[in-house]
Amino acid sequence: MTEPIDASWLAGDAYDALRAADFQLFCDAAATDLTAPVPTCPEWDVTGLCDHLARAYQGRGHVIAHGAFLDQVDFLTRSTDDDPVAWVRRWSGELDRALGDRPDDAPTLTFVPEATTVHFWRRRMALETLVHRTDAELAVGAVSVMDDVLSADGIDELLWFFSHPDNDEAEQTDGIATMSTVELTDGARSWFVSLVDGASSWSRAGGSPDVTVRGATPALLLAASGRDLDGIGADRFGVAPLVVEGDQAAYRRLLDRLGAF
Repeated sequence: MTEPIDASWLAGDAYDALRAADFQLFCDAAATDLTAPVPTCPEWDVTGLCDHLARAYQGRGHVIAHGAFLDQVDFLTRSTDDDPVAWVRRWSGELDRALGDRPDDAPTLTFVPEATTVHFWRRRMALETLVHRTDAELAVGAVSVMDDVLSADGIDELLWFFSHPDNDEAEQTDGIATMSTVELTDGARSWFVSLVDGASSWSRAGGSPDVTVRGATPALLLAASGRDLDGIGADRFGVAPLVVEGDQAAYRRLLDRLGAF
């Protein structure tokens, strides 16, 4: 019997609560300085980050409410008279209303063939908010503690998307003929990621990896999602530096492939 895809996920209301808490932290940070550059997203200042998160909420709220993705030309954009924090709050509220009292198993459209329920969007939006509130906090000061369980979910999701068989093979091509296996571990949980030219896979158990990357789960998620802990400084994210044991090139290969994804 195949385990349901969401068997290990938190209940939807837990994701909603985590998203609400992280969203408040996001808004608190954004209101501090809307012009601050975002080190993790060099093309944006905090205003741009607000607009990005508002767009994510707007699009996902629409697909939940209407069962269809919103066309690119139909997204509403913020006018220069609209406060960026008020704008993102508006669309967070619309997402809340779209989710409403829909049960986790309510059918919906997603971009992943195996995921067909609202539970997916509750988890996806909690993770979107978690990562971007760290971006906002980093831009204006100190990053708050990231939830450990949600961070582990974030690694699961990122590797799920990254290694999905429907991905464009070109995104997985790096011209390296050999296989590399990277273990990410927080001491209690491990993720083994295998890379070959043109494909990738991951599992929770593995043999002898080429490299082991050890650290707190939030630090692993931040690094895997393209946040430059070494260049910016792990302490600025409120985490300890990751410890890399083994083939540094294999770890860099993973980061490069994730960055190109």
